[in-house]
Amino acid sequence: MGAKARSLLAGPGFPGKVLAVLPTTVYLLGDDGEIIWMALEEMPLHRRCLMASFQPAPLRVGQVFFTQKGCLRIGQDAAIKIDQAIAWEPSAIVPEQAEPLPVVNGCLQRLLAVLPEPGSGAGLGQAIPLIAAVAGGKEMTAFPLDSMIARALNPILDLARACLKQDMAEVAHKGRELVGLGPGLTPSGDDFLGGLLFAAHSLKKAYPGDFCWGQEVITDLMGWARMQTHSISHTVLGDLALGHGPEPLHDVIKSLIRDQDLRFLMSAVARLLKIGHTSGWDILAGMLTGMLLVKGRLNDCRCTAMA
Repeated sequence: MGAKARSLLAGPGFPGKVLAVLPTTVYLLGDDGEIIWMALEEMPLHRRCLMASFQPAPLRVGQVFFTQKGCLRIGQDAAIKIDQAIAWEPSAIVPEQAEPLPVVNGCLQRLLAVLPEPGSGAGLGQAIPLIAAVAGGKEMTAFPLDSMIARALNPILDLARACLKQDMAEVAHKGRELVGLGPGLTPSGDDFLGGLLFAAHSLKKAYPGDFCWGQEVITDLMGWARMQTHSISHTVLGDLALGHGPEPLHDVIKSLIRDQDLRFLMSAVARLLKIGHTSGWDILAGMLTGMLLVKGRLNDCRCTAMA
């Protein structure tokens, strides 16, 4: 289980109720307002995830859960032993392991060149060709639009430009236009924004001398978003903004920052794209937009050198 889930379940009883039941995942809302989830073993690891073999079908929204004698008990239908669970945490990104920013930008360009073409079922992942054009300094004259991507197109462009300017206050301002956009427990707009903020947080950790904005604008955005989207999505979005995401996303960003083998990077991307109906694509598109901060920083350095 993830480290966050482990620490919560280690508390006295950790009681609560079942919040949502999906075919592969059961979301649990603690009485303290914290959300964790149980997922089948083929699902990606996350700091809030307890991975186990179980049958979601008998479980129902509203059922009471609690921990007792090393077990997580849900109503009369499930008792899962957790006292021997292995804790999972992703390895941290530290400055000593980060490649120079020009190398990272080159790795990003190689990734953009080999990504599969996003189809109409890719949610806001359909914006990736547009993001690639911005990253390459090109203009796109034609862009396929469905109703959701049409609504998101201008905010995504504004976010891409804000990242190129390294203006996180503008990112937080324009990001509000995506919060709650799309169907499901984690709307596409939330996933896209979360991917962007995850990339920004990761870059700030890896390159503290190059990326140094204040956290207040992100904190304010998260506070505002609480009443604008589903509680599950708000929890996931808040985690992403603090650099906590699903295991494949951590592997993607580490591969980019450490300039790891392209095959390893694409393997992580493939695992990320399997998350949810469109969530993997949405998160990837947002992360790629956030990585434009690297190009913006390099542009600043060139302008300074020329001056």
